[in-house]
Amino acid sequence: MTRAPLALGLALVGIAATLTAGYAAGGQAGLTTAAAVAAAAVLIVARGTVRGEKPPPVRPKTKDGTPPVRAADFPRYQKIASDLEWARLSRRHYQHAVRPLLTRLAAAGNRPDPLAGDLPPRPDDADRPGVDLATLDRVITRLEEP
Repeated sequence: MTRAPLALGLALVGIAATLTAGYAAGGQAGLTTAAAVAAAAVLIVARGTVRGEKPPPVRPKTKDGTPPVRAADFPRYQKIASDLEWARLSRRHYQHAVRPLLTRLAAAGNRPDPLAGDLPPRPDDADRPGVDLATLDRVITRLEEP
């Protein structure tokens, strides 16, 4: 005799006993509570018996287990992303760090200045909020145009 039918029979007897005890202890409310507990127990046992394989990694790893490309491999990209975040907070940072960077990127790609007409430098830009996200998006889109 295999164990599966025996285990199934014992589980059914246990569930019936739980439901009966719940009804005897609290009537309809006790039966509802016992049914919820029995359902949770069935789900836990079912999940424990299902054998699943570990999904494959999204990015392949090298033989030593490290990913082939890490964020630390691109420190300049991290610096540009950080500068763009700061440009939203500080107009001074936008004027003195991000504008020259974007101008140099445009010149390196033989593209027109993407900042033409956007926020000319002002002498009182020390403690003002930075540029909004829409302006940065417009400038980056101009820079990325073919």
